[in-house]
Amino acid sequence: MDTERQDTEWIVIHTFEGDIFAEMISEALDNVNIPNDIMRSMMSSGLGARSVSLAGGTAQLRVPEEYAEEAKAIVDDILSDKE
Repeated sequence: MDTERQDTEWIVIHTFEGDIFAEMISEALDNVNIPNDIMRSMMSSGLGARSVSLAGGTAQLRVPEEYAEEAKAIVDDILSDKE
């Protein structure tokens, strides 16, 4: 991780039950040039398991603080279309 990313305050904008949706939304944020990072649970990261809702598996989508409001709006828009 570069120095700029280390000095930035990262905010969790959404926690998903699995990492598939987190990866999809991460790609949407990438498409609008919003830096983001997925923090996976032990189940996903340690075992390399990928799922929509693995029991005990969560994924937290994080963005730099200055992008949080814009990123949350994008996440909310995408998730409202899903329901």
